[in-house]
Amino acid sequence: MQSGHSGIHTPLTVLESQAVALDDPAALLERVAQTMPLLGFLEGPQCSGFYHRSGVMQLGEATVSCSRHAPIEIGFGDCAFSTLILPLSGNAQVRTDGQRLSLQGGPMAAYLPGAAFTASTDTFEEVMICLDRRRLAETASALVGQLGNTSSFVPQFQNTLLVDGSGISPQADLLNHLHLALRLVEAPLLQSVGGIKAAQLEDLVYRLVAAILCPAAAQGTEQPLPHASGDQIFAELLEWIEAHLHTAITPTELSRRSCYSVRNLQYLFQERFGCSPMQWVKQRRLHAVHRELLHNQSADTVATIARRYGFIHLSSFAASFKRTFGVSPSSVLRHSRSAAHPPVDADMMIPKP
Repeated sequence: MQSGHSGIHTPLTVLESQAVALDDPAALLERVAQTMPLLGFLEGPQCSGFYHRSGVMQLGEATVSCSRHAPIEIGFGDCAFSTLILPLSGNAQVRTDGQRLSLQGGPMAAYLPGAAFTASTDTFEEVMICLDRRRLAETASALVGQLGNTSSFVPQFQNTLLVDGSGISPQADLLNHLHLALRLVEAPLLQSVGGIKAAQLEDLVYRLVAAILCPAAAQGTEQPLPHASGDQIFAELLEWIEAHLHTAITPTELSRRSCYSVRNLQYLFQERFGCSPMQWVKQRRLHAVHRELLHNQSADTVATIARRYGFIHLSSFAASFKRTFGVSPSSVLRHSRSAAHPPVDADMMIPKP
């Protein structure tokens, strides 16, 4: 593809591994319409030639895209999901629901709750994250340990909001962490630890966005801490974890099931076990693998059993296993099978006279 614009070839800040370069507006319309309710599109009046470079990736149920393009004017209709726009470079004017938002590359974000909007940009690069509003409210309520009161958080995610992340503030710090999390999406070593799902990046993005948009979620709500050894809710949570070690478990899910804030769960697990909730989950998974290796009656391999409990990167798993039990997982499996099928003494095979 030939183009006089360096922007079409310059790597994207995020999702370059998914990048598609276009110099045909009709091709862009077709690509955008696959994920957004497109209403109209015009090349910007100051545009001397069209180009568009973008990458799109599913992050669980969320959609993340990064685009760099020539000046454009574009319009979208009402949609069922919310959109968070993170401007990386250039300038844009967004009009929605009677408001006009001025975006420029830097530490800021615009939250659009699903109402129709139009955008007029100069040469611009941005990240857009499409999110479920109800899940944002559930995540915010889980962060403060009030899941039964999710409805009170819903209004927080129904209004257009411009977030200023400049200066020193909790929101600035959270925005910075969100940018770092998005860079992890295509980190070279991500697949070696199980990929996006195993790294729980979707849950992390939802928690960061909920905290950015809802100050109460960012600050948390301190509840009276029960004594961990005698608290029935905490005991039931531990039982649930033990029964679901083979499934995806996230901090938000633990908070949702216990109705304790994520912060209070950190305190509880530290008090009881001296570690974080997710560190405890990993230890229980290691013990579950150990039990299966000790009592294995099938043709399962170490890799098969480890993957059953979410351990994808086998060398990392083996190192953690040996630190915990002092032996390699393959040694445990060999010993288990040797004990189940002891060698037959040759003298025992001689027929008696």
